[in-house]
Amino acid sequence: MLYYLENIELIECKTCGHARYKPKTSRGRILIVYRKLRYFSIPPRLYRLFMSPKIVEHTTWHHSHDMVDGVMVHLFDGKT
Repeated sequence: MLYYLENIELIECKTCGHARYKPKTSRGRILIVYRKLRYFSIPPRLYRLFMSPKIVEHTTWHHSHDMVDGVMVHLFDGKT
């Protein structure tokens, strides 16, 4: 469950009832969450990925390769 917008104040999951925070320890009043969702922006990562000509060659292979004698070389060659 994503604790966001209207669910930001909840302490337990609406579906299964699992606690959002770990039990309190000797750290005092600090609440420690079980898991955090981290968001990594995709466009900058793709930009860096396609900066290298070698990587571009591998990532676009399925678009530029030719099928030889009906032999399946890649999943792209198969019928869906």
